[in-house]
Amino acid sequence: MIATVASAPPDPFTPNYGCFVADFGCQASQTVAQFMGSTIKNLGDFIATMIAGSFNTNIDQGSWNIAHSQFLFWIAVTAPVILIVALVQIGIAMILQDWSRIGRTAAGAALAIPFSAICVWGMQKASGITDDITHALTTAVQGGDLSQSLLRVVGLFDAPKQIHGAVMKTMQFSQDGVIWGMATQGAQGPGSVGEYVMALLIVGLMMIASLFLFIAMSIREFGLLALAAMAPVGLMMIGQPKLTAWAQRWLNLSVGLLIAKPLAAGVVLLAVELTKASLSIGVILVAAGAVIAASFSPLWATKLVSFAGAEVGTALHHRFSVRDQFSRASTAAAPVRTAARIVKVGR
Repeated sequence: MIATVASAPPDPFTPNYGCFVADFGCQASQTVAQFMGSTIKNLGDFIATMIAGSFNTNIDQGSWNIAHSQFLFWIAVTAPVILIVALVQIGIAMILQDWSRIGRTAAGAALAIPFSAICVWGMQKASGITDDITHALTTAVQGGDLSQSLLRVVGLFDAPKQIHGAVMKTMQFSQDGVIWGMATQGAQGPGSVGEYVMALLIVGLMMIASLFLFIAMSIREFGLLALAAMAPVGLMMIGQPKLTAWAQRWLNLSVGLLIAKPLAAGVVLLAVELTKASLSIGVILVAAGAVIAASFSPLWATKLVSFAGAEVGTALHHRFSVRDQFSRASTAAAPVRTAARIVKVGR
């Protein structure tokens, strides 16, 4: 009785060139190829771990509680300073008889703590909303998780068995992908080791891009928590002359970091929709470029919000300046019109 056993295809990432013991050149090439193949597989696991951590990790309630405790500490530190500054400003304004300045300073000092608390509460709610928007956007358009869609572009998918307690996810390269094809060509013989070098370079580029994205999203989360904790330092100066810019800067940074995650997801999602699968080296390079571009989304979003706020402020200032000029012109022309009426009556 003859039994037919279906053998699985050989793993191109652990090549065996069938070298003779005395063929040291072949043995060296096989060792180098096996090292690079193992490195490529480990980099695939690293890429999957970084990309999953970039979009699937949100700020938990424990982190917000820590930020809230720091918020209360800085209120206790900043409140006496604000009170002293406000009293000095009110004293100067009373000497100058600037009643509007007195009212503005007093209102700012009275509303400093409630205004800061409301802004931090709004930041926490907005953070949850942006996370929900990002999740809804990716699942609605792609029909699944964005990180998994991006990994399919690279040619990676989850291994059937995940190691429990492992630091990184266990991934496999698709047999239809570019990296698998290059590794298969490299496993043909000692003369094809260069294919492993090219595959390693491509996977290394994607690894760097995914690392940048993970760091950028981590900085975003830490930045939001730091802004929430240090909010009293900037926001409690809202009613003080020449210190209102601190509050404006805090608001610009907060809004910029909040919209950075949906912006990064949109950039990556666009690349995923345009590429779909790892059918060529160019597709992976486009995906890597999109991930690197998404890594700068916190900077872009902050610059965009600052520019928009500056433009709105300039427009409002110009509007009020024009109104003041017309008012001054009307006031200056009033005596002339009165004199003209007197002359006309005298005639």
